Amino acid sequence: MTNKIIQAIQNHAELNELLSQYDMGSDWKKFNRTIFEFVARHINKTVTQRALENPQLVSERLIIGRDQLQRIMEEKNLKAEEDFLPWLASTKRTFHWISGKTLQSYWKKGNPKETKLNVLLVFLHVPQKLWDDWKRAGSKESYLPNASRTNFKKGKQELIRNYFLGSYYLYYSKSDFSPIIIKAPFNFTEDDQGNIYAETITEGHLYRSTLIELREGILYIHCQNLVFNEKENHIFNVGNETNPEVLFGISNTISVKSKLAIGIRNVLVKQKKKFTQETFLEKEISLAQKTKLDPEESIVIAYFRQQKINLLTSHHCCSLEVLKTEIESEM
Repeated sequence: MTNKIIQAIQNHAELNELLSQYDMGSDWKKFNRTIFEFVARHINKTVTQRALENPQLVSERLIIGRDQLQRIMEEKNLKAEEDFLPWLASTKRTFHWISGKTLQSYWKKGNPKETKLNVLLVFLHVPQKLWDDWKRAGSKESYLPNASRTNFKKGKQELIRNYFLGSYYLYYSKSDFSPIIIKAPFNFTEDDQGNIYAETITEGHLYRSTLIELREGILYIHCQNLVFNEKENHIFNVGNETNPEVLFGISNTISVKSKLAIGIRNVLVKQKKKFTQETFLEKEISLAQKTKLDPEESIVIAYFRQQKINLLTSHHCCSLEVLKTEIESEM
């Protein structure tokens, strides 16, 4: 959480008036959960009003994640996402865009999710074009989950800076077993304090690393979805290579539909040109496609065609007896 956002909330005239009215004090570091719940209710009331006035805040997933929205739709029997705002306008209860518990964690140096930061910026009435500046200003810590505090020793950080910094394309199979390979941009880059982090895109959602480690020739990258609560972990074999061009590894995550653990074969190919905002895009390539592929795509697609298994899935929990029965039925 940046100091600029914290100071803006602490100095918010309307909030201070309410806190004074109820004799709750002014030292935010000493506030208990009850006071933060009180503040959260006021923030939620204001954000609800502004969401109704600006529907794109919801439709563009700026202040609510996909999982949360889907859960509410199921609970309230809403048929389409477009029904959410009419329901919100009709309900008499305050919608929890942010909880007092979550809000309190930010005053204890907790790491906010992107949507929660946006909720606070909507409350503060910050113009959307200035959001990125507010998320970075006035703090030595990144507003992203641990992005500026990548956790590895300085010597290992220098190795990554010297050998891996740059733009790559990440190739991997789709988790639905369709004969499609995803080609996604993948960056190793530095923040303003010189700390290295990774960023990529999965199904249109931006992921950034919360942890990067280089151990015994293995590169571990743990990423957080900036839209909703989901993580991806990438493991690449790098050995002692000092000029890697193609890296091979595995990523693991949870499938969206079945909510089961999956393992996916990864290929990372270094690019000569850095990505721009316009080129930081993902695409789908059919394994059967043979035309309209550039030389790099042709090589990587041929590699994936040669592999017998590009995707591993898991099963739900069961008893040992059930597992035995399933095995015997396959024999």
